[in-house]
Amino acid sequence: MNRSARGFTLIEILIALVVLAFGMLAMARVIGRSAQSELEAYQRSVAMTLTADMADRITNNPRNAARYVSDYSPNGPAEDCAALPDATDVVAHDQCEWGNRLRGVDTFVGAKGIGAPIAARGCVINTAPNVYVVTVAWQGVMPTAGAESRCGADAMGDEKLRRAFSTVFQIATLGV
Repeated sequence: MNRSARGFTLIEILIALVVLAFGMLAMARVIGRSAQSELEAYQRSVAMTLTADMADRITNNPRNAARYVSDYSPNGPAEDCAALPDATDVVAHDQCEWGNRLRGVDTFVGAKGIGAPIAARGCVINTAPNVYVVTVAWQGVMPTAGAESRCGADAMGDEKLRRAFSTVFQIATLGV
């Protein structure tokens, strides 16, 4: 029989399977990292939306801007903002709604709110007259350098997992 017409030997097939297995493992790792990166990007975009939301709320109520200054660490179920004691208190209503957004009430899976970054916390500080910083901190999924902002510090367990997004803005007080 002609040696070139015999086909593949068992050892050649096993070598091909080992090479294929290493390729598949590398592909699985890339897919896993891609999913982690996608979650990180999603959390950052939601945090950006949340900071813009609170900045808009403060800007639209400049007379009471100082009352928004606080740490927002929502725990437990969402609050009923319509049931607040003073229905005319815009700041309390805004704080309640923003706390609920930090809980993730914008998107639900079953009864669980998932529309916010993991372990989201918010901070509003007043750094100078009429200058405010709104920060949303959350827990990332891949260790990196810790966030510079102190918002949410020591609340995520590992500081290398803590992320933060901040926006700084100034309120015009013309005629206010």
